[in-house]
Amino acid sequence: MSVLSPPSVAALPTTAPYMIAELTRQGLEHHAAGDYRASSQAFRIVAETAPGLPLAWNNLALALSALGEADAAVTALRTSLSLDPDQAQIWTSLAATLMQLERREEAEAAWTEASARGDDDAAAWPFRAILAGDPENGAANAYLGRLAFARGDVRAAEPLLRRAAESEPLEAEHHNNLGVVLNALGEPAAARLAFERAIALRGDFVQAINNLGAALEAIGDEVGAVTAYRRALAIDPGYVEARDNLDLACAKAAPAWHFPMMADAARNDAYDQALRRVAPGRRVLDIGTGSGLLSMMAARAGASEVATCEAVPQIAEAARRVIAANGLSDRIALHARHSDQLEVGRELAARAEVLVTETFSSGVLSESVLVTLEHARRHLLTPDAAVIPRRAEAHGYLVAGEAIEAHLFAPRHAGFDLSPFDLFAPSKVGLHLDRLRHEVLSDDFEIFAFDLTQTSFTAERRALTVTATRPGRCVGVAQWLRLDLDAETTYENRPTAEAGANGWMHVLYRFAAPVELKAGDEVRLLASHNRTAMTVALAQ
Repeated sequence: MSVLSPPSVAALPTTAPYMIAELTRQGLEHHAAGDYRASSQAFRIVAETAPGLPLAWNNLALALSALGEADAAVTALRTSLSLDPDQAQIWTSLAATLMQLERREEAEAAWTEASARGDDDAAAWPFRAILAGDPENGAANAYLGRLAFARGDVRAAEPLLRRAAESEPLEAEHHNNLGVVLNALGEPAAARLAFERAIALRGDFVQAINNLGAALEAIGDEVGAVTAYRRALAIDPGYVEARDNLDLACAKAAPAWHFPMMADAARNDAYDQALRRVAPGRRVLDIGTGSGLLSMMAARAGASEVATCEAVPQIAEAARRVIAANGLSDRIALHARHSDQLEVGRELAARAEVLVTETFSSGVLSESVLVTLEHARRHLLTPDAAVIPRRAEAHGYLVAGEAIEAHLFAPRHAGFDLSPFDLFAPSKVGLHLDRLRHEVLSDDFEIFAFDLTQTSFTAERRALTVTATRPGRCVGVAQWLRLDLDAETTYENRPTAEAGANGWMHVLYRFAAPVELKAGDEVRLLASHNRTAMTVALAQ
């Protein structure tokens, strides 16, 4: 430990100033020579002569610490801080002395005070001094490692925190801190091991459990990550970081629309009815497993075989558990891969006689359903295979309303014109229009229709003329999805006030500017698609 130099004579109290200066000088000389007993005697006389001088108590504490009298040193340091609590170096000296006594919580508090009051280097020097004599000291390595990480020097932090964990292997905090640094260095597999070690030492270590989730996400184990975040929240339901991480991980693994989709009774019933008529005794391929619902419907309907594929591994794993929970694991073969990675004779015993899929986006095409069907027709299905649904259509109407317009255009507000911000307005936006007040300005019209029993599909552009049936300020076209599951069953999610849970939203195609319409006005539109996306706009 270093010894602080004495203050100038001008800073000394008026009582015996020359004696205090002389004794301080002598104490410094004794300390430098390694005669800590003599230095402590000199510093004690100074402290007793000038008890209001903070540095006198600090110098006494340093001499006592050198003599191994750590408890007495703590008392002297606390006396110094009671006189002047804003001295970063004295807080640091207190922290180092408390560490000698293994009073870790008090030392941590003193480090925090030192860092809050001055240069971090001032807070670090005693620990560097400790490492000079004891390179494997766990506490010193841990402190300096945390300090390096806080400064952004992650590479310098790693060996320090690794030595801390190796020197004090039963300290869970060391392993957690090492894991944080390893994850930051792009080594999530090594970070995972460090976090698991920390958790093994302290089972309720919520920070380490949350950090384990982050490492698992980084190595692609989203299911493990979600499990870790939920475990952390079971221990501490108010842990905000784990809650945020859980929400993000769940949204990445399975977007929230899966839940209203699973609860859409009208959609589910339509698929079930069609499968009951078509699936019995046939080989069924379900592309896009999701929760496994359609595959289970096909198995229940009496399909001779059911194969299904899911491109998202964590969703596939969840579906596997759902299928097992419903006792159908021996009836359904689930493959965690894209449909274009399936092969007859490998994943499929033979070509499927029925294809069922719900891989439609709200805008019909954005999940590449047409491309998927083309590949399936060529490689996975019999020539006469049934497709459920057999037809998909995009329908729409002209739409108006203040609430709708507010989603699409920058307004005038508080006397200011915000319209230049419209430069960044979206050309289309997904909304649940059945939950948003709006005005319908035309009859329903078909935008595009797709015969899904075809073997190939081409891009299209078509002109549409729509007649306004009522006056209003038209902001665009509202579009929804209609599916003909088979010759008898149809599903559509046209906006209605009575609509229930619905995973498919409605798409609102925005005009460049609102158009004032009168009943009977004709609106010319241009609709186009490139097989994977669709757009609708005012014709030039």
